[in-house]
Amino acid sequence: MTFANAALRLRARLDALPGNLRGVLWVLAGGFMLTLMFAAIKFVIADVPPFVATLFRTLVAFLLVLPWLASVGRAGIATKRIGMHFLRTLAGIGSFACIVFAMQDLILSDAIVLSFSYPLWSIIIVGLAMGERVRARRTIATVVGFAGVVLVVQPHGGVEPAALLAIASALLTTLALITVKSLTRTEPPERIVFYFFFFGVLILIVPALLTWKTPSWEHFAWLAAAGVCGVVGQTWMTRAYRAAEITVIQPIDFLRIPMAAAMGFLLFGEVPNLVAGIGTGVIMVACYYIARREARLRRDVVRAPQPPVA
Repeated sequence: MTFANAALRLRARLDALPGNLRGVLWVLAGGFMLTLMFAAIKFVIADVPPFVATLFRTLVAFLLVLPWLASVGRAGIATKRIGMHFLRTLAGIGSFACIVFAMQDLILSDAIVLSFSYPLWSIIIVGLAMGERVRARRTIATVVGFAGVVLVVQPHGGVEPAALLAIASALLTTLALITVKSLTRTEPPERIVFYFFFFGVLILIVPALLTWKTPSWEHFAWLAAAGVCGVVGQTWMTRAYRAAEITVIQPIDFLRIPMAAAMGFLLFGEVPNLVAGIGTGVIMVACYYIARREARLRRDVVRAPQPPVA
């Protein structure tokens, strides 16, 4: 049996599983690949400037989507929302660059958990910038979540710049998710991915050249692996969210944090301290509660009786 046939048979078996179970398997696999991506970048970040590392990772990912472009041609990327695509890329690439910079000084698990605090920031943005009502329970969960952020950061006499960068990554992730939500109303996922990597390469060229240091062949191999892991991980995560309910997927996605802790220990000898571990748990619980509340409110809106159409 060839590898391709084995892969097809495995995919067929996965497709036969119930949606939620299939989604859980996809999110576990996707989360593992995305955590591997950050671990691969951490291997080189002491020797390769962050903007250079981010550019190479994005360039490799862009090359991997070119076969799709060849299959669909210019019609596949035709869009009337080029500005929104650029804004989504600016936020997404900025978020990724921030976490790469943060990993220079933070252990892998702390960098990941702070970047995972984006549901907390989304509550603030929705409440203040968009004028939406933020209910009491979500407000309490947000306050509790920020207490967890403080425990992870542990600002004894000041906050490390690396921790601020990881938090900035979470803020930019929130903005990226808002723009993606807007884009998905009119744009197919493949087009969104294409423009993300296309504009990402263009945005990163200048800062990468200004801080240029040519990676060694070993460094480039790690960055290429990061690009492959990133594309595969994002693809599998997309399949997870298509297959299962969001209330099932999001709690499983938080397993990326212990994955990062395990990889940090095994690959880099990193050991999170007890206070940061408690803070991580607090953030996970708060974000999980917020995600469940949001999903429940969306279901209530869908189920609510609609006014008759005149």
